[in-house]
Amino acid sequence: MLCKHTVGGYYMGYFMNRDVGQIKRSHSMKSRFPFLLGLALISSSAHAQSTLDKYLKKSTTGTASTANQADAKGVNKVYNDAEGFWRLDDTRAGGGFCAITYYSSATYAGYVGPVVGNPDSFILFSSASIPAIKKETKKKMTLTTADGESQSVLAYHAPNTQSKQSGIILFRLTDIQAAMDGMSDVENLNVVMDKKQVFAIKWKGGHTARKAMQGCLSTNSTKGAAK
Repeated sequence: MLCKHTVGGYYMGYFMNRDVGQIKRSHSMKSRFPFLLGLALISSSAHAQSTLDKYLKKSTTGTASTANQADAKGVNKVYNDAEGFWRLDDTRAGGGFCAITYYSSATYAGYVGPVVGNPDSFILFSSASIPAIKKETKKKMTLTTADGESQSVLAYHAPNTQSKQSGIILFRLTDIQAAMDGMSDVENLNVVMDKKQVFAIKWKGGHTARKAMQGCLSTNSTKGAAK
């Protein structure tokens, strides 16, 4: 599950769609994470793409083959198991962000904290099964967790600048701290787009990664090591 927060007995399932000027509240969901996923397009598409480009540039400093080592400034492996590993990136000193990413072969999922100077944060997914796309677009997608909870919101389907054969999906998070608070130690996530499952990942060690991310978020950005 991604979040457990409620207010006054109601889940904070607010999604804003500025294109049509409306705010929707989910009454039917029993989910414990609807508070987390906001409309990715609340932030400008240019900002989301810029964040993604910075993330991809940094993540490929060490992808699945090299990122299991502290192979660059601000990069640290924080958890490893037979199926994959978590790494922490702190690129704030170079105008970037705190991020944790779970790599399982060529498939990965990452939480990306606010970029210096902008409060927006995201959870993103990359896999060969996500269709390639030339320009970012917004689509309604459904994210489902291990316990069967699901939520459908508008999200980004964006180009993968590191691979022309696949795309990347980004969901905007309304609160990165709440996302960390509700992060599961063991999780199974899948994403459906255009009525097809385009992404799936299972992870362990989520709480170890969360601790590393919270430590990064709580420190002064000038201590970020990467440039």
